[in-house]
Amino acid sequence: MHSSKIAIVYILIPLTLSAFIHIWNPAGFPGIDQDEGHYLRRTMAVLQGLGPQETKAIYFYPYDHPYLGQIFLASVLSLVNYPSSINPSVSSDSIEMLYLVPRLLMGILAVVDTFLVYKIADARYNRNVAFVSATLFAVMPITWFLRRILLDSIALPFILLSILFAIYSMKSETYDYKARDRKILLTLLSGLFLGLAIFTKMPVFTMIPLLTFIILKGNDTKGSNNEANSNDSNSNIKNRHSQLKLLAIWFIPVVLIPLIWPLYAVSVGQLNTWLDGVLWQATRADRPFDFEMKTVFLRMDPILMAFGVAGLIYAVIKRDYFILLWAFPYLLLSYFLNWVYFFHTIPIIAAFCISGTMLLFDVFKKIKNERVSKIVKFTVFGAIIIFGLVNSTLLVTQNINDSDFKLISFVTKYLPYRYNGIDNSSGKVTLIGPNGAFILYWITKDVFNKNFDFKWYESRRDYVEPPIKTDKFLMITDWDMRRDFNGNSTKAQIEYASQLYNKTKLFGVFYNNTSLPDLNKYPYTNILDEVSGVRTSARGIQWNAPITVQGNYSVNNLGINSR
Repeated sequence: MHSSKIAIVYILIPLTLSAFIHIWNPAGFPGIDQDEGHYLRRTMAVLQGLGPQETKAIYFYPYDHPYLGQIFLASVLSLVNYPSSINPSVSSDSIEMLYLVPRLLMGILAVVDTFLVYKIADARYNRNVAFVSATLFAVMPITWFLRRILLDSIALPFILLSILFAIYSMKSETYDYKARDRKILLTLLSGLFLGLAIFTKMPVFTMIPLLTFIILKGNDTKGSNNEANSNDSNSNIKNRHSQLKLLAIWFIPVVLIPLIWPLYAVSVGQLNTWLDGVLWQATRADRPFDFEMKTVFLRMDPILMAFGVAGLIYAVIKRDYFILLWAFPYLLLSYFLNWVYFFHTIPIIAAFCISGTMLLFDVFKKIKNERVSKIVKFTVFGAIIIFGLVNSTLLVTQNINDSDFKLISFVTKYLPYRYNGIDNSSGKVTLIGPNGAFILYWITKDVFNKNFDFKWYESRRDYVEPPIKTDKFLMITDWDMRRDFNGNSTKAQIEYASQLYNKTKLFGVFYNNTSLPDLNKYPYTNILDEVSGVRTSARGIQWNAPITVQGNYSVNNLGINSR
């Protein structure tokens, strides 16, 4: 009974901390990222019955990711009648609510992730490792990545469930037919969840070696660093034929579920479009792995990342293949793709927490005096956890998106409505904006039924193709765009966009006036998102540089009324 109460306390502490860190103030922090706009745009299409696959008319490479992200979000949000239940209006407070609800869902998923990290570490190692690993996962600053509406955040619980069910399957005995059926069911569930994870984001296929290892080896190679559970190896599958049979069963959903994506493209005659999208997503290669890892190390969470990397090195020394196969295939793929953002580390953050915890526990075993060892453990782990909790709290209590909500509200009022949900070519305008403008596209088009074409301007890629098809246009400009327009570029797209810019009049200027300490000091370096400290990934602008809204028409001569 006493042991049961301790077990409950052990799991409740990290879950409570995770709930605070990941659910508190979801709309205020972190900054809204353009990728969130992409995934919410696709979610709205599913909610409107348009299906998960968008067209080139909306996005240049519509086959960049599989479908489960938008299907999952739409399925859950439909349960609360989103967005109608919010009764949205063109006000910054209402627009904040439109972001708050799906971000609240991300926070709940992060709490579920924390629970799964605990269960995995407990099943694979022991309860003490589980408690520390889950608590680190709950409170360390780097896990704020999970608060954004990203495919990586959606895929993570599926990855963790796949790992957990595989471990449970291998721990299950096969003494009768009922027990064998249970083992097969657990194995099948593991494959199902990994298939769903890959159907959310393709790079997750790098988890296949880890799951294959668990199924084939079971628990007989947990690592010599785990003395406490060394007697659990009797649950391994002894018959090689049975192991291969289980692996084959596991592979069925792992392969078939992601195949839905290319098979759909084939069925509608868009295989070439699918190949273009996949290759574009995989070969952009202008965001080097080593640069981004330095960003994570030096600016976001040097403690956990150094802690985790030391744990990975230790796992190499101890030949703990469970940790190695979790982290290294994914890291190698990231290195060779050369297209890495800091949040791409989400699938392996739990491996960092577990490996670092294992390292410290083994170091503490070297202390012969048990009383001294307990004091050192409590002091070291307590200091790291308190450090993470304090710094994460400093971050999640910030409100840095007010200017974005005001910008979205302002732009929405300057766009005309569609009649009966149909584009009216005579009243349509063209909205021109940077990559970051995707944070408002889905709100203006899908929530408020606005009548416009969107032209995406990105300095390095020059996506604006002349000519625009409407007489009236609205332009959102950030620091990058204005720099290009004031330069001497001879590129046709930049020159054309610059000519449009010179025909506009200023409607509004938006600054991020968030009152914060020095953003070059930890933990506020997390807000910058980039090592140079120049731009935020959420908007692609200088932190305090203005966003301007300009156009060649006035709201009055279009007869636009805000709701």
